[in-house]
Amino acid sequence: MANVRGMLARVRRLEVARSTASPIARLYGSFEAYAEGVQADIDAGKLDGIDMPVILDCLRRWERERLWGQWSNTGAAPWSTA
Repeated sequence: MANVRGMLARVRRLEVARSTASPIARLYGSFEAYAEGVQADIDAGKLDGIDMPVILDCLRRWERERLWGQWSNTGAAPWSTA
């Protein structure tokens, strides 16, 4: 029975993560508003025209797949499994 409760708790956390907006969407109103601002800065030469489009594509995937809801800060280095 404890395993079932644990599984239900995990499902609830996942549902909450899916129903909330990403950090970027919360700050900028939507991800597309953020992307438009980034593109304007690329066009103005404020951001690198080679690297930043790649980073923006990665962030689009992060947004689309809702990967931001799976991230947690454990206090460990990013390469650590602890």
